[in-house]
Amino acid sequence: MIELLSVPSLLTVQDAGRTGYRKLGVPVSGFMDDFSARVANYLVGNPGDFPLLEFLLAGPKMRFNASVVFAVAGDVDVRINGTPIEPWTSYWAKRGDILEVGTLRSGLYGYIAFAGGVKCEKLLGSCSAYPRAGLGRPLKAGDRLSVGYALLTGREGCSLPRKLKPDYSGDSVEIRVVLGPDLEHFTENGIETFLSSAYVITPESDRMGYRLEGPVIEHSEKGPDIVTSPLVPGSIQVPGSGRPIVMMRDAQTTGGYAKIATVITADLPFLAQSRPGTEIMFKRVAPEEAREILKRREKTLEAIRKFLDGEMRAYSVRALGKEFLLFAGKI
Repeated sequence: MIELLSVPSLLTVQDAGRTGYRKLGVPVSGFMDDFSARVANYLVGNPGDFPLLEFLLAGPKMRFNASVVFAVAGDVDVRINGTPIEPWTSYWAKRGDILEVGTLRSGLYGYIAFAGGVKCEKLLGSCSAYPRAGLGRPLKAGDRLSVGYALLTGREGCSLPRKLKPDYSGDSVEIRVVLGPDLEHFTENGIETFLSSAYVITPESDRMGYRLEGPVIEHSEKGPDIVTSPLVPGSIQVPGSGRPIVMMRDAQTTGGYAKIATVITADLPFLAQSRPGTEIMFKRVAPEEAREILKRREKTLEAIRKFLDGEMRAYSVRALGKEFLLFAGKI
């Protein structure tokens, strides 16, 4: 139903990820920015975990060979048959229409959702591409994709209010973390350095991990090495160089470097959308606070879904915007 005409950057099919296989060494993968991806799905009437297209920095050009409802999530120029249209809004494309998605003005990852989701073979329970292990592959020009039952599930003209659109345009971002679990491998000075210094994302960063440059984090006499232990997206390892590496969605499942902290789940999208050169500051929160922030985020996403479904028209955009800013740590 969809033919890719040009693919200028990394383009993959992603869904909510691959669960239940970490014990076998298989990463979770899935949406780098699960907030934007889930909202993109909501815009076209899908459940939040449906497979869609994730692009890195620059979006693709495609031809529709059948009618379908779609939405593009991201701070990006979008055109249908050469005519500008709005991101964060669902549209009905007809057979023969050409969709062009430009380069993101801010953020690093954008999403294209289709009513019914992208149809693909599930590997270990997920459509998420993880090319390192041969689980799917990056898409290229000439590829053809099918989507689900768009005529039954699709809706057009559904738009996300401006107050609810995530803003990834800053040159610096504060990321909340829970300290540990390997704090005995760091001196008090090293932990203070980590929490008080600005670190910069380097170009040697990808879906597997973000490498950071900045002040050296001092290890204790125990050193940087530990007995290999589990890693999760958000784990922050500090190797012998003293410079942190943040594990992302395609990260390996175990590692042998001491972990100084873990990025809270609710802030992983903000980190994922930070480009190389962005300054990162880490803020310590308690585990209980991290759980409350995540609950707040899930409450916000559910309210957005109901709002877009027309179930919460009485729930004001202003109130939703306040909820969004609250979980994002902006107020």
